[in-house]
Amino acid sequence: MPVHSLASAFGNISPSQLMFGAFIFALVISVKAWAGGRKCTWERDWKGKMILVVAPPTPTILTLIDTLLHLPSPPQILYLPPLPSPLPESLLTILHTIRLSATSSNPAAQLHCEPFPPTPEAITAFMRQWGSAPVQMVGEGGRRIDSIILGKGWEVTPSSFVKPKDGEWGNDEFKFHFLTSLLPTLLRSPAERDIRVVQLISPTWSAALPSLMNITVEDTQSKKKKRGIRKDDLVNSTGRRNLNSLLLFKHFQLILDTLEAAQKGKIKPIPNPDKPEENLKVGDKDVRSNVKAVSVIMPWARDEVLKGSLVSSWLSRISWILFYPLILLITPSPISSVQSILFALSAPVRQGEIDDTPKVADQGKEVVDQRRNGVAGGDVVRDCAVVDLPPVLSDPALAKALYDELEKEVEKGVQRSKEQQKQNPAKVDEKQKVGKAD
Repeated sequence: MPVHSLASAFGNISPSQLMFGAFIFALVISVKAWAGGRKCTWERDWKGKMILVVAPPTPTILTLIDTLLHLPSPPQILYLPPLPSPLPESLLTILHTIRLSATSSNPAAQLHCEPFPPTPEAITAFMRQWGSAPVQMVGEGGRRIDSIILGKGWEVTPSSFVKPKDGEWGNDEFKFHFLTSLLPTLLRSPAERDIRVVQLISPTWSAALPSLMNITVEDTQSKKKKRGIRKDDLVNSTGRRNLNSLLLFKHFQLILDTLEAAQKGKIKPIPNPDKPEENLKVGDKDVRSNVKAVSVIMPWARDEVLKGSLVSSWLSRISWILFYPLILLITPSPISSVQSILFALSAPVRQGEIDDTPKVADQGKEVVDQRRNGVAGGDVVRDCAVVDLPPVLSDPALAKALYDELEKEVEKGVQRSKEQQKQNPAKVDEKQKVGKAD
């Protein structure tokens, strides 16, 4: 009997040994809870709303989809993995299992999946299908979008050194083309709708921060200078690309707010110091777009970040196996890794800027933590709270230079795609076929 076996094994343990064992057990539980980070305490009513998840099928992304579908009022999820058609059978099995487990507890949960390779042709085909719904089946402004999750590019993998195939986008080019293609749909949405565009940022961004400190606006115009700054290692190259993503999202939010201010007639002319005869047009800072671009700095996830950072040789693989119990203890699980994403999606909208200075009127009162009680467009979230970034990442001139350069690259890629379509339309049409899997 198990009881007799346990009694014979632990019957001779002294009280001091039991106390030591209890202390070790409590320490392990405390370390595991600390490594998991904060939990999202906000819950948004997702009934009848739509989330686009554009991300590879990693453990964190699959856990995020499963968590959203098991909410009391789950959203509709359109999952768009960056894979060609047909999708792998293993992925379809996982998604089908998630959908069955969600619909059995809540029939309102809906999960749909379509392959979405990172090519200009795929984006064009997707936008054509997205805008082709009958008028009586969609609301004002077309199909509804409440959130977009861009979850590719934060993983540390050796494949990041592999150049994109001919006709495929890099991560930044894909995000730029996809968001600008969806921009008319987002801008036509009702003003009361709270739309959030969330991108996932690798925790390795800080490793590449020293290289960004010496970059000026003029340096961004020279590819040779930029190429010389980067180091040929996984952590630094991933972090460098994610620094660019942080800057680009800051500028993207500025564009959204400026368009909103222009629509409401809140554009203010100010003198141009370089050309006194001209005036610059600047949007009213108090006008905010209902489309909010939020960046989420992810934790050191064991599968997406830590494994790619450490495992590269046969010796490191053996070390990974030997130390895996310790890795499980000190790294967050997928359910813990998605908490910051849930916070960015569900936290209330914050009005105004964050002011951390202590107020005399607040002495003796419970102070509301503004960083954990709301998000606004352009915020950066880490561990379920809004964080401040180094001043170099708030440079509007550097962000604009990177944005303009990326815009030129995307325009060249789109033009190249159109020329290839004219030369060989049959081949391009074959690429545009996107299989559906429910």
